[in-house]
Amino acid sequence: MVEKSMQSSCPAAAHLAALAHAPVPSVLYGITAVRLEGSQVTEVMMGMIDPSLQHWDLRPAPTRLVEVVDRLVEGDTIVTLFPTERGTLQMGPQVTVDVLPEGTETLAAAEEQPGRRLMDLPRF
Repeated sequence: MVEKSMQSSCPAAAHLAALAHAPVPSVLYGITAVRLEGSQVTEVMMGMIDPSLQHWDLRPAPTRLVEVVDRLVEGDTIVTLFPTERGTLQMGPQVTVDVLPEGTETLAAAEEQPGRRLMDLPRF
């Protein structure tokens, strides 16, 4: 449940609005864990968060990289959600598509913050 997961809806909403430079989006996804092949993200645990940031509309489930990229291309907002010591989730940077030199698509955090990269999320 996001209500227990997010620290509080007002700061989370303000953080999200600052990330997106716009009002809270109507479709918001959160990534809680990643699956890697080498250093490449191949799959994520992703769920849809209610716009109020109070609960999950769709609980996180394994989602292939191509599906995440499709959501981003469609204009949906996807953020990272990091576990805290209290057992809650804290919103991290927004997720973007990154194209590697060989042309392979992968995911990256919009802002590189220490301890808040995609590679810092739990593995599944």
